[in-house]
Amino acid sequence: MRDRCARWIIAWICSTLLALLLNAPAALAAAPPAWHLAAIGAQEAWRTSTGSGVTVAVIDSGVDAGHPDLDGAVLPGRSYVDTDAGEEPRLLALGSDPSPAYERAFAQADPVGHGTAVAGLIAGRASSGHPGVAPGAKILPVRVLDDENRYHDSAMVGQAVEWAVDNGADVINLSLGGHYDSRAFADAIDYAARHDVLVVACTGNQRRDGAEEPVWFPARIDNVLAVTGSDRTGERWPTAVTGSETDLAAPGADLAVPAAGGGHKQVTGTSFASAIVSGAAALVRAEHPKLSAAQVRLLLTETARGGDSALGAGLVDAGAALAADIGQLPEPQQVAAGSEPPSVGLSAVMSTAGGALLGAAALLLRGRRRHRPGAAASSGPR
Repeated sequence: MRDRCARWIIAWICSTLLALLLNAPAALAAAPPAWHLAAIGAQEAWRTSTGSGVTVAVIDSGVDAGHPDLDGAVLPGRSYVDTDAGEEPRLLALGSDPSPAYERAFAQADPVGHGTAVAGLIAGRASSGHPGVAPGAKILPVRVLDDENRYHDSAMVGQAVEWAVDNGADVINLSLGGHYDSRAFADAIDYAARHDVLVVACTGNQRRDGAEEPVWFPARIDNVLAVTGSDRTGERWPTAVTGSETDLAAPGADLAVPAAGGGHKQVTGTSFASAIVSGAAALVRAEHPKLSAAQVRLLLTETARGGDSALGAGLVDAGAALAADIGQLPEPQQVAAGSEPPSVGLSAVMSTAGGALLGAAALLLRGRRRHRPGAAASSGPR
C-alpha cells in the first residue's frame, strides 16, 4: 500500500511538471493576440525567440516594477529626477526593505504611467496574458521625465543614455523628443553606436488638423532607428510625424498597455510604436547575438512590409526578421560619428547629486552585464 501511494505521488509530480513545461510556451498562444502583435508577426517570431538574455533600457518616466504584466522583468535602474533630495534610498543590497524612496531612486516607480506602458509593450510577461513583443527580455528603467511627463535638460537625457550603455543595455528605447538639437545628446547617441547598442526613438506627434511637423530630435539623428506610428489598416496614423528620416513604422494607435498602479488602459502615439520596434529588436538580438546594432537595424528595415513612403521602409515584421537568412544581409552603411550640428536647444541644470552612489548600488543589486565587443526647450514623450 505504501509503495503504491509513493508511486502515485511520484506520477502526479511528474505529470504536473510536464504540464508546466508544455504550457510555458503555450501561454504565448493561449489567447488571441492583441492586434498590434498580430500585425507585426509576433507569434511567428516567438517560435524562434522571446528576447531572453537581452536588456532594453527604457529612458522615460520610470517603470512600475510591481505591475503584474512586468513581474520579474524590471531591473534596478536609475532616476535622474530628484523628487526628494532629503530622503536617501535604502538599499536592498544592504539588507533593508523596499521603500518609495528606493523605488524612485532606481526608477522602479512611475508617477506618470508613460514608461510603464512602454515597458509593457516591449517586455510584458506571457504569464500575465498581456505579453509584450519580447516577453523574455529584461527592462532597465532610467527616469528622465518629471511628474508632468517632460524633460528640460537634453544633456541630462544624454547622460542617461550613456549610463544605460555602461550598465548593460543592448537596445535603448527613447519614446521622447523635441524640436531642438542638442550636441551633448547627439554625442551620447554616438557613444551608444560605438558600443554596439541600438537606439530606437519615436518620430513625434502632431495635431490632426495642424501643419506637418519635421521629425523630432533625437529620432532624426542618423544613428537612431526612427519609428512612426500606423493604424490597424497599416496606414500612417494621422497625428504621427514622418519625414525623410523615418526608418520604420509600427502600430501606434488604440494599444492596450499596463497602467501604473495596476490594470490596463488604451494609448495612442509614436512613443508606443517605438516601443514595439524596440521589442522586435530585442527578439533579433536574442536570436542573433553576433549581429551588430547596425546589422539588426538593417535586418528590421530590409524585412519590413513595404507601404506608403510615409512609413519609411514599411511596417516592422518581427516574424519575417526572425525567419530571414542573415547570410544574405548586405553590409550596413557606415554612419560617421559626430555628424550632427551643434546644439541649439536650451537646457536647465537638474540635480544629479548622489548619482555615483545610486549607480554603484544598482550594480550591487544586479551585477554588471557583459558588453558586446566592438565598437532644449521643454520636451517630452511623443
